[in-house]
Amino acid sequence: MRMRNTLICTVGTSLFESNLRRLSEDTPERPENWQEIKTRFDKGNWNELARELLKVDPNHRICGAEINTIEEARKKKWLELKNLVLLVSDTEAGRNTGHVLKEYFKGREDLKLQQIELREVEQLQDTEPKNFKIHGLRNLVRVIGDFVQRFGKEYVAIDATGGYKAQIAVAVLIGQALDIPVYYKHEKFSEIIDFPPLPISLDYDLLGRNSDILTDFERNGTYAKSELGEFDEKLRVFLTEVEINNEPVFELNAIGQLYLTSFRLRYPKVANLKALSDSERKDPTFRDDHYPIGFKEFVEKVWRENRWIKTCWSMSYHGQRSIKGIGFVVKKDGNKNILVGTYQDKDDFGARFQVVLADESNESLNWAADQLNQKYRE
Repeated sequence: MRMRNTLICTVGTSLFESNLRRLSEDTPERPENWQEIKTRFDKGNWNELARELLKVDPNHRICGAEINTIEEARKKKWLELKNLVLLVSDTEAGRNTGHVLKEYFKGREDLKLQQIELREVEQLQDTEPKNFKIHGLRNLVRVIGDFVQRFGKEYVAIDATGGYKAQIAVAVLIGQALDIPVYYKHEKFSEIIDFPPLPISLDYDLLGRNSDILTDFERNGTYAKSELGEFDEKLRVFLTEVEINNEPVFELNAIGQLYLTSFRLRYPKVANLKALSDSERKDPTFRDDHYPIGFKEFVEKVWRENRWIKTCWSMSYHGQRSIKGIGFVVKKDGNKNILVGTYQDKDDFGARFQVVLADESNESLNWAADQLNQKYRE
């Protein structure tokens, strides 16, 4: 079993609001240097405040939940702490708390940390609830996903002690989706508790079938129900519905972002999709039809730029009026699945083509649809 060495911590503001702002001579078990701590806090001298906190036992409640939890976690057998990531809210209090914590841990020479990173999560704030729900929590998923990809999910653990309650819930979901342990410590608990990964799996075939529209939603697209037309009802769990001008409008929610992020972290590449030699590939072929302007050139470009594609060929015009832009989806063709690309020119004239891969397993088809949409979707 690999030792986890990276702790991603959600940071709240209780250190400031619950602890330091209320610090006084009436505070039970106050530290000896409480007056110096209070003075630095009141003056907003964050670097000196961090230095004063370094003089206090890190298990002392006055140090706050983040310091307390990290101090306990580092004693666990599963963690050999080398990298610390602090995720703070998009608020002045969040930024200031994060600054103090970063300076504090920089001063903890006994921890021998190799990296301490502070990252602000955009739109994670409490003044605009809609932006918090739609964008803030999605951005939290993205940021955690970035760090998991960078350090490797087998080396990462999440400390979800600090921050908004919804933040903690999302962090637990991320852990479940990515097989990452999540830890939490309530101020009344004597020790941290864990949320071990559950033996669950997500249906990523849904992504393949709807990769084009999910790509649009991820790019912060909002779509009225009338624009979407008929769409897979299973997608509703990934969408938030709001009403604008008396019409339902859909946006990707945090669960939808988690679904996409977890897929990409589980499948950064597919083992069976390797670059093919020239002899294993065949130039795209086209039926003797009238095609949209630039269609052939686009198909050849996709084939040329992705060497794990064997070949491509044009498909029948049946249903071409339903084509909306450039996109890629996995579709049923008899008793098997195939990858279908769509193209539409400036006159809204569209055509379809099949993309034939080196490996046509569902895993490969889903991965290819997501990759190609990220690269070419319009």
